[in-house]
Amino acid sequence: MKLWVLSVLVLTGTIQAAPQQPSFHFREPNPARYRFEEGAIAANRQWIIAVPENSPTNHVQIGARIVLQIDNPAKLTGVLAKRPVSIARRISDNVVILQAPDALTAMQQADQISRLPGVTTCHPVMRRPATFDAVYAALPTDPYFKFQYYFENRTIDGNRIGADLNIRGAWPHARGAGVTIAIADTGFELDHPELIANAFNSPHFNFETGEANGAPPNNAAIHGTAVAGLAAAANNGVGLVGAAPDAKLASWVMIGTNQALQSRLFLVDDESLMDMFQYQSNAVHVQNHSWGHPGSHLDGPALLPRIGISNAIAFGRDGLGTVMVRSGGNGRLSGNNANDNSYRSDPRVVAVAATAYNGRAASYSNPGACLLVAAIGAELGQDMFTTDRQGTNGYNTSFRTLADSNYWDYAFWFFSTGLGTAGFGGTSAAAPQISGLVALLLSANPNLTYRDVQQILVHSSQHFDFADPGLSTNGAGFLVSHNVGFGLPDAGEAVRLAMNWQNRPALTTVSYLNTNPAAIPDAGLRVHVTGDNLPANLNLIVASPSRGIHPDSPTQVLPVVDVGLATTTISLNLTNKAALIQRGINDFDKKIINAAQAGAAFAIIYNNSTNPIFTMGNTDFVPIPAVFIPQIEGEALRDFIATNSAETKLELTSAISTFQVTNTLVCEHIGLRVKSDHPWRGDLRITLTSPNGTRSVLQQLNTDTNAFPGSWTFFSTHHFYESTAGAWTVAVTDEFPEGAGSIEELELIISGIPITDSDADGLDDSWEMTQFGSLAFGPTDDPDKDGYNNAREQILGTNPLQPNAPLQIDLSRLNSSYFRASWPGSPHFDYEIWSGTDVGSLNLVTNVSGRFPESECILSATNATQFLRIVARPKP
Repeated sequence: MKLWVLSVLVLTGTIQAAPQQPSFHFREPNPARYRFEEGAIAANRQWIIAVPENSPTNHVQIGARIVLQIDNPAKLTGVLAKRPVSIARRISDNVVILQAPDALTAMQQADQISRLPGVTTCHPVMRRPATFDAVYAALPTDPYFKFQYYFENRTIDGNRIGADLNIRGAWPHARGAGVTIAIADTGFELDHPELIANAFNSPHFNFETGEANGAPPNNAAIHGTAVAGLAAAANNGVGLVGAAPDAKLASWVMIGTNQALQSRLFLVDDESLMDMFQYQSNAVHVQNHSWGHPGSHLDGPALLPRIGISNAIAFGRDGLGTVMVRSGGNGRLSGNNANDNSYRSDPRVVAVAATAYNGRAASYSNPGACLLVAAIGAELGQDMFTTDRQGTNGYNTSFRTLADSNYWDYAFWFFSTGLGTAGFGGTSAAAPQISGLVALLLSANPNLTYRDVQQILVHSSQHFDFADPGLSTNGAGFLVSHNVGFGLPDAGEAVRLAMNWQNRPALTTVSYLNTNPAAIPDAGLRVHVTGDNLPANLNLIVASPSRGIHPDSPTQVLPVVDVGLATTTISLNLTNKAALIQRGINDFDKKIINAAQAGAAFAIIYNNSTNPIFTMGNTDFVPIPAVFIPQIEGEALRDFIATNSAETKLELTSAISTFQVTNTLVCEHIGLRVKSDHPWRGDLRITLTSPNGTRSVLQQLNTDTNAFPGSWTFFSTHHFYESTAGAWTVAVTDEFPEGAGSIEELELIISGIPITDSDADGLDDSWEMTQFGSLAFGPTDDPDKDGYNNAREQILGTNPLQPNAPLQIDLSRLNSSYFRASWPGSPHFDYEIWSGTDVGSLNLVTNVSGRFPESECILSATNATQFLRIVARPKP
């Protein structure tokens, strides 16, 4: 079988072909090299299977059409003169699609055209690989709403037992009417009993065949049906209900399989992707994308899909913007990050993480500073519940009989989660829940822009896992995490905010450029050791990190104590000490947790073999910083401290760059474009710290062995509503030995709303003077103690000196046995619950700690109580 090498160029320069192999040169934003198998050409020669050199397991298909972008439209005629191609489609005045007779001709012509002056992009249209963001979920026993714990996670007596979207809090106000959600996927069953009503007369389309038919094209197309049920299954009494039960559903088929590649998943080609993103953009309000790209390399949309996305967001919904919801990805166990994919990191989309039932990020869910929110996606030993294909198709093929004849015995299933097995769950399941919630918001307020939707989700989200080591409070007082973004939205609060939301002002974007090269010190994570008579080889010990808390700021200098293997509870008091631990017997995370429970400030684990050190797996949620060092140095340190005292600290040696920002904006998204010549992209840790001290981890040590691809733009949501004025600091650390490189260029990209802000606190001076008569208050202050701090009150347009809602009780029936009493809650108060049959003689029933934005108490429906009083008491 003959192999050919294809090369892609970036604007200028050349790449030499391998000896005796034809080299085809294209122009794209980032460099790439391909091999293609000459014998693997489709019968009609319209598609050729190729292999990217930087990701040899991810085949692409190269087609017979060419994407051409030119700097001056007047040059187009000359460029195309006497060539066997014709203009098939004009995208804009300088972007066209050319038609060649076959794929091989397209490659040859693209090679020649790409070398001409003024050509900025030229490459054949490609079909690119895709993966589903899904893990395994469990078989059902009965199809009832009570099993949809991701919407309402309570015991039978009504007590909350974990995270959920509080979807029932939203439904009295909105159920999705008037909103259409497009499920961009494999297609869903249009005649499914839970989907048929909401799918009726919707803009369905198959972007592979060009037909207005959204039905699954084959028996293997099962993913879309599971996704659709979570977003908008009808509330028809049949079995389950989606987040937006009255929303319309459109089925967009844009993922298929290629039999020549053992049924691997493929997106439709670039041109069709562009058409999909901008399809019916005034009729489709929300797009759900529960898919991503395989591998650990940097990836994202090509030119044509980028154009489609931009058109949908700029012009969709009559200029308000189509709301795009994306799964955050399931590659955490491989070291992946949502920022590795510019589909997900795009600041115009809503990127969604997945959690377990308790609100902790699922073990597979990608971390990333670009994540906005999260929803439950299932975890090992937990369940997800959704619609499945009918008959013998679908995820569950082993059990298809339900005892209750009132429910379809082919439509509804729980899945027991298990990574690596066939089944549904993951961020694929989390995203459509958020898509359904977005439909509720747009139904409650059709005038919301896509940015308004993003910000309502930020304001309404809450955290359930306060032991998350990636959780911090930003300068505006918002809790945000690299694992779950701003948390899980409270649907009730989100819809209430939407009903009264005022559109945010137009966005302003500013950028700052740093073109000063900076060398990146190799192996920058070190253990610093000091002590009398310390051997020289122990002064600085090269280390590799855990996946959890990182010593981005140096740790304290502390005595180090040998605790052996740390396989069990450590009896020593390690307060204000570091723990030295030997690898072996139990997992890294168990060792680190044992050290932390004994009081250790950080842990140093040394290898038990001469094999190279590596990133310690399964350590994402350990409570203290930890590093891994080689056996020789570890044993030498152990032997030294057996008879001597030594102190240690963990520290990064990084390339540091600072941007002094003078613009005073209320921040929304932050971007950092990085250009580097480092030969191994995966070695680098890149962080951005705001003037408020909020640190965004944009890239962490990972398994990508490719060179840094020219430049790449990372994004972060973590600085929402902070002031932009002041010093922003970029730190780039090489955390793996060998492979030196430098930072060639950095660009800080800031989007937000300009304000007059003389004290750089993110509060507009005129707003502060109007509300307080001075600039003395800060963004995190809450003068009226209602739980809405000043940063929130400024955005919401509410009075910071008066509670946003009066203390009034809502009494709703939770189920046949219990009522739910709820009221506007604040973390600054505890609440006394008084009840009785005589209003003049009520009894104290219980005390409830205040929970923002709503507190509640569950009451028995059989109680003869006729009166209820809630008394707020300030917390000590």
